[in-house]
Amino acid sequence: MATNPGILTDWPWARLGSYKYVVLAPFVVHSICSYLTKEENGRDLTNFLIFPFLLWRMLHNQIWISLSRYRTAKGNNRILDKTIEFEQVDRESNWDDQILLNGIFFYLGNLLLKGGSNLPLWRTDGIVIAILLHAGPVEYFYYWLHRALHHHYLYSRYHSHHHSSIVTEPIYPFLFLCTCLDI
Repeated sequence: MATNPGILTDWPWARLGSYKYVVLAPFVVHSICSYLTKEENGRDLTNFLIFPFLLWRMLHNQIWISLSRYRTAKGNNRILDKTIEFEQVDRESNWDDQILLNGIFFYLGNLLLKGGSNLPLWRTDGIVIAILLHAGPVEYFYYWLHRALHHHYLYSRYHSHHHSSIVTEPIYPFLFLCTCLDI
């Protein structure tokens, strides 16, 4: 953990432990009830599908994390010639908190931005704009924010946790595939 933890170091639901998923319960219940009780043309399919997509994302991440840890334990494609320690596994056990936060944002965004569920499933111009916005301002902002986190004050309170993992693991499909193929 951080050597000198700052404010908001822990997630707001950290004290709930394994019951932290209850945070999404009001949103899930609301989306199911509103989908089942409304007429066919008034149903919000987007709001209804947020929870299944979150579950799929959690399952997807868990599969890749498990495969990566299996290969690390087996000894194939280690970056360092060390095994993963239990302390590191425990320290990285909150990977799903980001998915919970995204779920809250998705539900609130869908409730506050009326008409969002009426958008078409695919628009080429929207995809191009999203790619340009991500490649431009988002990556630029992320780079400078990450540099700022390396300042001693922020590093000791927030970012040292990120650098405390000695045995690095690829947890996403592309990185996992690259290590399997020795690319």
